[in-house]
Amino acid sequence: MLYINDDYFTSEDVEALFCTFDQLDALKKCSNQRIGVCLTHPFHFISLSLYIKEKGGSLAPIHPSTPKEAALRQAEKASCHLLLYGSLEEVIYLPNDLEEQSGVLVQMSSGTTGEPKCIERSWQSIEEELDSYVRQLPFGVDVTPLITCPITHSFGLISGVLAALKRNVEPVIITNLYPHYTINKCKEYPKHVLYGSPTFIHTLVQLLPSKQRIHAVMTSGMFFPDSWFSLLHRASTHVYQQYGCSEVGCISIHPDVSHPSEMGLPLSHLIVETGKQEQPKEIVVQLGRTVVYTKDIGYVNEDGLLCLLGRMDDMINVAGLNVYPQEVEDVLLQEPRVEEAVVYKKADSFAGERVCVTFTACERIDPIQLREWCKMRLAPHQIPIQFHQVDYIPTLPNGKISRKLVKEMEYESTRN
Repeated sequence: MLYINDDYFTSEDVEALFCTFDQLDALKKCSNQRIGVCLTHPFHFISLSLYIKEKGGSLAPIHPSTPKEAALRQAEKASCHLLLYGSLEEVIYLPNDLEEQSGVLVQMSSGTTGEPKCIERSWQSIEEELDSYVRQLPFGVDVTPLITCPITHSFGLISGVLAALKRNVEPVIITNLYPHYTINKCKEYPKHVLYGSPTFIHTLVQLLPSKQRIHAVMTSGMFFPDSWFSLLHRASTHVYQQYGCSEVGCISIHPDVSHPSEMGLPLSHLIVETGKQEQPKEIVVQLGRTVVYTKDIGYVNEDGLLCLLGRMDDMINVAGLNVYPQEVEDVLLQEPRVEEAVVYKKADSFAGERVCVTFTACERIDPIQLREWCKMRLAPHQIPIQFHQVDYIPTLPNGKISRKLVKEMEYESTRN
């Protein structure tokens, strides 16, 4: 069935838990209820997710490290009837008299703003995604998925666990996130595909022994900086990338990434529209009668690959000229001393908006030096007017970099 770290759980173990669920008063009406699930044991969470899906109920996954008060707030925001917190024994009933009409997966998405929003997807739409996703995967049943990202998130739950079960492969879910533990798992399963966040994967490849390679990696969620991407290619035999959004799940898969902006070919059950390389536009996705405006800017290149430039909200308009933060960040990260860089916009009375950057480095860097570096490699309107060096770059709980948080941190530091 599946592994969680070093423990193996069979289909019989799942069936035994299903029998336990059948006896729980809290779950007897799950087909008409929305259930928040914040369980400490990953196997209990997966089994209960499968049970609720099979019964046609609605599931709102909550990360197991979430404090009780925060979990309650999330469950209430998701309109849950009850919350299972910590263990199957602790059931918290919430005021909700409305019966659920059809089963959905409820997810809290923060996007790049950090403001939570509640997104619902029917189990039928998730099955359509899984069918299309498995058909387009660039590897076979002999490749074991090693899942290091949270299984309460769609990337870990749908693309990782459910997709593996769909293709009759036993996934290995890794909750022990000491990098050397995952490195040993990569060695234990020579033909593997590692599902993880860019930040964790970057840490992993830096610690990888010189004679060991990652067989394959599947990343999603944010851009890899060029320097990270080069290191990943040197350490991995195969580099895959997928792109998606909470409203429709995975949108595209790339089987052989040569540049971090390449998101691959769209899945067959979707219609994807965007601009051309010379005129990028918002990426719009159609699933049946549902049309989703992703607020991402992209284009389709000459090979038919979907390419991503960034978020519409992040794009900087300097006197009518568009600046995409990723392009500026790539140039800054080529400077050997710069470790991380986040580009964002500030209002400007003359140009409308201006480019600013917050960065980390292995030593103190004079902003004049960085400005000269950029002048040699960027157009005048792309060159940052402010360089702010910090000790660390703040991230959201899902590991993504938030330009809003970075801008707020820079603002607070200038006030103090």
